[in-house]
Amino acid sequence: MDALGLRTLPFLSRRNYYYELKHIVPWGLLVGLVEGQFASIVIARSFEGSARLIAIASATPAAAFLFSLFWGMLCVGRPKVRLLTLFTSGMTLLVGLVAIIPPTPMGAVWFLCQMAGAQVLLSGVVTVRSAVWKSNYPRSDRGRITAKLQAIRFSASVVAALVGAGICDRDPTAYRYIYPTAALFGAIGVVLLQRLHIRGERRELRRHERPSDDPIPRTGLAEPFSLTALLSPGHVFGRMVHVLRADRRFAQYLIAQSFIGVGNFMTIPVAVAVVTQGLNLGMAWGFWISTGLLQAIPQLVRLVSIGRWARLFDRMGVVQFRVYNISCWTFAMLFGLLGTLVAEYAEWFGAAFLPLAVGCFALRGLASGTGLGGGSLAWNIGHLHFAKTEEAEIYMGIHVFLTGLRGLIAPLLGMWLYLIIGWWVWLISLTLSICSVSLYVYMARKEKEAGTDSSARSV
Repeated sequence: MDALGLRTLPFLSRRNYYYELKHIVPWGLLVGLVEGQFASIVIARSFEGSARLIAIASATPAAAFLFSLFWGMLCVGRPKVRLLTLFTSGMTLLVGLVAIIPPTPMGAVWFLCQMAGAQVLLSGVVTVRSAVWKSNYPRSDRGRITAKLQAIRFSASVVAALVGAGICDRDPTAYRYIYPTAALFGAIGVVLLQRLHIRGERRELRRHERPSDDPIPRTGLAEPFSLTALLSPGHVFGRMVHVLRADRRFAQYLIAQSFIGVGNFMTIPVAVAVVTQGLNLGMAWGFWISTGLLQAIPQLVRLVSIGRWARLFDRMGVVQFRVYNISCWTFAMLFGLLGTLVAEYAEWFGAAFLPLAVGCFALRGLASGTGLGGGSLAWNIGHLHFAKTEEAEIYMGIHVFLTGLRGLIAPLLGMWLYLIIGWWVWLISLTLSICSVSLYVYMARKEKEAGTDSSARSV
């Protein structure tokens, strides 16, 4: 009996997959309370936070990826498991310290800062893990293997978020022991991580350690960045500009990502504000329903859909894949618009207002979760469609850094627009999403005309 499906994987990938799977289960329980919108729901309901705090809490999970440009360059020529251990340990410590945060207005700011720190370290985990998958799993099976690991992690995250929400409905201050409990599981995940082996890493590290006068040529090898260089903004951003000028296809891909990213991030705090404060859910079930609509439904649908997305991803290039993927988010924005209209004009619908609004946001969750299923693959390994082997970490750092930039600006912009123009902010997001799909269609047509092999530059 092969319950873990190891026999269906390439022989050389089985050991690492087994140990990564053991690590990902307890680790996913911790991540479920750090990523996504659970922290913003805690801010809204446990601390009764303002619209500004909700917007900032909604922005920090993605804004944390601003550091990924730094993490990606730090990763080059350095031991990956050691870096992962550093990031995961720091994140576990920050989450555990939530136990000492009081349920006061100042406590809300304190909680927000600790979650932001944990999310910054999580961005390091995501960036380094992409490099691990590049080394450990072959391109032909990478989508399928990544999907399996992501599915297990999503399952653990959903369980953690729903259990945490149910407990907080009974006691809004329960976050003080929910987060430390999750930190204990995270610590177990850190210990299990030590069994992971990075294929070819010793050889790569030896190549980097050779002196510059080594007679063996080092063509195509990206040199490790010194800490001095990494702490220099000019050097870091100069490297990013150099890559984008040299690879115009990747630059176009990032522009298309920016359209959908800005549009999607703009609506996240708006959805949190409407669901947690605009639907008048009350305290008995408010935490649980809010978490279900904003996090559990999207994550569960992501879990169900990721396997099918993985098969599609392995058959086509990431550009064509993104055309289908972004269309799902376009529908999510449409349902979000409808749900917000129902909430704002509740008197028109009478007693049917609440089920209609909840239904619209549930459909938004279904569409968003389907988009997330494919997006979790394209976001983690889609850059390998463009990157050369020795530049994979740098490409990942660039695209995740830009995700963080969007995540920092767009939610604050979205909430500001919502307070000024109301539901019209959803129309702006829909327009940006349509622009993204159009650009991906254009890129896919150009690749087809040029006969570009989707796997030519993937590893």
